[in-house]
Amino acid sequence: MSKPRVMTVDEVRAVFLDHVAGIVDYWENESRAGSVRDRLEGVAFSILVALDGEAAMLPGFTVTPSPHESDEAFHRKEGTNWFPNDVDIAGGLHEHLHDAFRRTR
Repeated sequence: MSKPRVMTVDEVRAVFLDHVAGIVDYWENESRAGSVRDRLEGVAFSILVALDGEAAMLPGFTVTPSPHESDEAFHRKEGTNWFPNDVDIAGGLHEHLHDAFRRTR
């Protein structure tokens, strides 16, 4: 047996992506979700739960914008808002998802 150690980036990525693949498998076969839309919303919600750190066996993850270095200058020129690069939006994403669905319908 090997000595416990911190996971590598590749291992963290694999664990997270395996979890997402499991979410897709679950919602594909969830009989209580009547429509395709219900299943798609279930997939989105479940992924956000994982990012927020409320899924079993996964920690929370940082969700931070990473705009291109020219983003701010472009948006200033266009007179539009730009993304910051120093904010983490995770930690409650799944709680706000249904509000987003209402705003976009």
